[in-house]
Amino acid sequence: MMKNKKLFYGFIVIILIGLSSFVLYDISYPRQFYGTDISDEEYIKIAKSTLEAQKFLEKYPEAIVEVDRSGKLAVDFRVDMRPIIETDSSLKWIRLRVFIIPKNNMPSEKFIDCNGKVIKSNLLEYLDTENCPGYVFDNANV
Repeated sequence: MMKNKKLFYGFIVIILIGLSSFVLYDISYPRQFYGTDISDEEYIKIAKSTLEAQKFLEKYPEAIVEVDRSGKLAVDFRVDMRPIIETDSSLKWIRLRVFIIPKNNMPSEKFIDCNGKVIKSNLLEYLDTENCPGYVFDNANV
């Protein structure tokens, strides 16, 4: 009976070591989400084809455009802003995020983030009327 218990516990220990090794390997394994053959430039081109991106770039032609592959595949159009009042040192921004469906390389959801306020509907109308109060575009940050 004692021999069976030792064998059982030994078996459990071997399984736990194996699972731990697998988990550690899986955690440390480098990942590239959405590792498709499509370049960042192509994804940017796809995102720029949306009306929202065209309007955003018309309003903010100096926007920084970047592809984010870390979570959902997305293209960000971002503008950093500086305060009108020189004593305010907080950085503000406006960003348009266009998600891309990797299966068909088509744009999907979009939202605008203005200093943490997320706008998900009527984006074209918002771009016509938006302003981030008290802040102006900072050409020096581009």
